[in-house]
Amino acid sequence: MTSSPAATHARPRSRHPLVSVTAIALGAFSVVVSEFVPVGALPQISEGLGVSEGTAGLLVTLPALSGAVAAPAATVLMRRLDRRLAIIGLTALIAVSCVLSATATNFTMMLISRLILGISIGGVWATSVSAAARLVPARTVHTASSVVFGAIAVGSVVSVPSSSLIAAHTSWRTTFVAAAAVAVVAALVQALALPKIPTADRVTMGHFRPLLRSVPANVILAVVFLVVFAQFSAYTFVVPYLHEVTGLTTGLASGLLLGYGALTIVGNFGGGALLGRSIRGTVIATLVLGVGGLLALSAGGTVTALVCVGLALWGLAWGNAPVALQHWLYTYGQNKFSTEAVNATFTAVVQVAVASGSLLSGVAVDTVGVRSSAALGTVASAIACVLALGFMALSARRATAQGTVVAVSHEEPKVALLD
Repeated sequence: MTSSPAATHARPRSRHPLVSVTAIALGAFSVVVSEFVPVGALPQISEGLGVSEGTAGLLVTLPALSGAVAAPAATVLMRRLDRRLAIIGLTALIAVSCVLSATATNFTMMLISRLILGISIGGVWATSVSAAARLVPARTVHTASSVVFGAIAVGSVVSVPSSSLIAAHTSWRTTFVAAAAVAVVAALVQALALPKIPTADRVTMGHFRPLLRSVPANVILAVVFLVVFAQFSAYTFVVPYLHEVTGLTTGLASGLLLGYGALTIVGNFGGGALLGRSIRGTVIATLVLGVGGLLALSAGGTVTALVCVGLALWGLAWGNAPVALQHWLYTYGQNKFSTEAVNATFTAVVQVAVASGSLLSGVAVDTVGVRSSAALGTVASAIACVLALGFMALSARRATAQGTVVAVSHEEPKVALLD
């Protein structure tokens, strides 16, 4: 077993690897658009379905919860299934969910449609990155990963501001129709562009045990949870925050969110370049930027300039956070864990964090007010940063101590590397 995305399994044949990777990335893009469409249209959905904004936040919470269950379950249940068929089927399921959301006549029907979306979310995240990595030569695996994560960043650029504008000028239902159209296009492109992709690891539940028993891996996963929790505590209610607290118009808020999204793309590709130099340094920079951005957003409140600074720093940090944290986990578990088990576990933790962040933030918004969403995100981000820095410092001291002992005994050190 291996934890590297560049696993040395037989690679599927593709005449145009970059086109095939782009097809997978388009599916990832459609997932992000569909998952976060409600964030931009939250006020209109709340009014249209007769629920509070905090309750409407369940439209982000529920698919994340079902995605957390679906990620490991899909990895095990689809262990013998051609990844091409799995990816196309899961992408098509996104379109089905969005059509059901667009036609929902009450909040219960809307929740059911979002539950279905969660199945696709978990399955896509558990399979896409590893499948894309196997379509290209080993030397360009990081490029393939960056293309998929870049699509995620672009999805975050498009989903929230565009759904906010569409909902404001037409109907919130139109936003789901548009998301369904994106998923249909993605599934068609995948059907045309993807070769057969046999599974890399035929994963069973036993493949998860070494990962779940590893203390370092669990610490890293805890950092992942806190970072994503912080993100979606603040992000789920960012549109009401900009409207009600900062006092921005719909057009100005959408413009700022487009800028935020553009910076996530910069953070994604810039951070990807930095990862080749130092995983530890990149993770530290990402976490510090995230804390700074959320703190500026939370403290800024009615000060537009400070809110803009906060959104900029936050965007740069979040653009790189998923790829940096996932590579940190891969590096620590090198040659110990199954690639697809790592992907599925990482996905499950991320989706639980999305659900927890949006749910608790929704409770806080209904109880205290919308400003509490950014404050909750700031606190969680700060805890993640402190935990990661403390863990790295402790690991470095242990590595130094072990290296000293090994030098005396003339043995090779056996230390999990952070860089």
